[in-house]
Amino acid sequence: MSKILWPDFVEEHGCIFLGWHSGLNPPPANDTATGWESFVNHTHILDEFANVAEKFIGEDVTYNEDHPDFISACELGRRIARLWALKLKIDFSSDRFRVYYTQYDNPIVRFHKVRDDEPCWLDDEALQVATDRSFKGAIIFDTDTAIVGNGSRSQTEAAQRLAAMGGSDPKAEAAPRRRDDERSI
Repeated sequence: MSKILWPDFVEEHGCIFLGWHSGLNPPPANDTATGWESFVNHTHILDEFANVAEKFIGEDVTYNEDHPDFISACELGRRIARLWALKLKIDFSSDRFRVYYTQYDNPIVRFHKVRDDEPCWLDDEALQVATDRSFKGAIIFDTDTAIVGNGSRSQTEAAQRLAAMGGSDPKAEAAPRRRDDERSI
């Protein structure tokens, strides 16, 4: 459980991977480092835990979105995405990352490093106007700016959640502290 909630990350071939994916080949020639990271670094939450939310349609497996296991997996996925963003910010403080939570069919958490010369897997504007069901309830956690939702959460709520993670307000000041030698005895 801890490897999913607070995973180790490794740097290989100019990419950042979840620790359990170390030793992979470099990005294929027909993909970018961002695309490769987004593909490799994704986890289907319901595949990680025993559940009974599955429903079969012919030979296809899908999930009952009203089942308590599915609902719990969605909440867990949102929390995992937040934790991964925090851990990436701690482990790679000079880099920027985007961690995505999507919940259509099977809640998924994925991430990639943000690179100036490559497009993000999903940008904020595309998420805000997305009508595709695959982005229902989606959230983007950006380690450098604000948390972005799909329009169902206000920017105020996103800012409050970011502040709870440590914030990114460059004007914020630390509370004054007294040094031991300044205390009156």
